[in-house]
Amino acid sequence: MSAVSLMEVSQGVGRGPFPQDDAAALDALLAIVRILAFDIAEARRSADLRETLRGQGRRVSSRALDLMIAATAIEHDLILVTRNVRDSRDVPGLVLYASA
Repeated sequence: MSAVSLMEVSQGVGRGPFPQDDAAALDALLAIVRILAFDIAEARRSADLRETLRGQGRRVSSRALDLMIAATAIEHDLILVTRNVRDSRDVPGLVLYASA
């Protein structure tokens, strides 16, 4: 999990009908996964992705965090697991797994 995706997930924890249960589930997940930093390589990859997609006439401004997450997955040769395939399916080099 990237630090950026952790921020997004943490933000969503309080929005569901059972925020305490969701927070406990997130804490349990965090106990077993490694948190990847968003560092220089990820920042450069994110900038490259944004410019590539912008050059293709794709939307980039409203999905800056999604592109940061995608860049982190690409840099670490990981599969991005997401329920929101729409914001990531056009990212070159990104491997996706759509969760339910």
